[in-house]
Amino acid sequence: MTDAQYTHRHDTTSAPRPGTGASPPSADQTPVLLGSVVPTSGVPAPAVGARPDSPPRWAVWTTAFTPTVLIVGWIIAGELQPQGYDPVHETISVLSGLGAAHSWIMTAALYCVALGYLATAVGLHGVHRSARMIIAFGGVAGLGVAYFPQPANGSTFDHMLFAVAGAGLLTLWPFVMAYWRPTLPLLGRAGSDRSPWERLVSRNGLVVAGLVIALSVLAMYVAAQMGMYLGLAERICTALQALLPLLVAVGLRRITTHAETERAGVPTL
Repeated sequence: MTDAQYTHRHDTTSAPRPGTGASPPSADQTPVLLGSVVPTSGVPAPAVGARPDSPPRWAVWTTAFTPTVLIVGWIIAGELQPQGYDPVHETISVLSGLGAAHSWIMTAALYCVALGYLATAVGLHGVHRSARMIIAFGGVAGLGVAYFPQPANGSTFDHMLFAVAGAGLLTLWPFVMAYWRPTLPLLGRAGSDRSPWERLVSRNGLVVAGLVIALSVLAMYVAAQMGMYLGLAERICTALQALLPLLVAVGLRRITTHAETERAGVPTL
C-alpha cells in the first residue's frame, strides 16, 4: 500500500460525510453536555454549590461554642468559690489560679476557648486570611493563659504576657478584616436598602465593632489601674471579643444565602 492510499483510507476526520456537504465540528465547535462546566480563559470554574464567601455551618457552631463555654465556665467556677470571691472586682484568671477552689473548671474552659478561636480561624471563610491568622495567634495566646495559671497572690510575667497579647490580637483582627471589605453607609437613606448583616460585615460596621472592643480593653486597663470593677470590665471585654466572630459568621452566611435566593428568583420577605 502506498503512502497516498494509506492517507486516503485513514484521514477521515477532515472529510465530509457523503451527501451532507458538512464537515465535522472542530475543537471550538464541540458540543457541551447539559450541566457540564467549561472553564474559560484558562481559569477553572468553581465547583457547583461552592460558597467561598460563606463560612461552613460547623464554623458557625464553633463561633457559638467559644463565648458559651467562656461565660458558662466563669459562672460555674465563680459559684464554687468561697464566700469572699467577688466577680465584679476579681478577674477570670483568679478562677483558674493556683489559689482557687476547683480551678480545673475555669482552666478547662480557657483551653476550650483557645481551641475554639483556632477552629474559628480555620473555618471563618469570607474573612481575609490575614485577619484569620490574627485570630489563630489569639487562640495560641489563650493556650498560654491557660497553661501558665495565676498564682495565689499577684501574677506572673508569663501569664500577663499571654493575657495582654491575646487581648490585643482579638482587638486587632476586625480592623484588619475591615480593610478588605466594601464600604457601606451605616445610617441614613443611603444604607436603608442594606440589611443589618450587610452593614455589620462592611468596612464601616467592622471598624465600629473594633472600636467598641478597643474601648472595652481601655476600660479594663483603667479599672486595673484604679483597682476597682476589674472583674466586670474583663468579663465585658472578653465576652465582646468572643461574640464578634459569631456575629460575623452568621452575617456572612445570611448575605450569601440572600444573594443565592435573589439569583434563583425566589421572592424574599
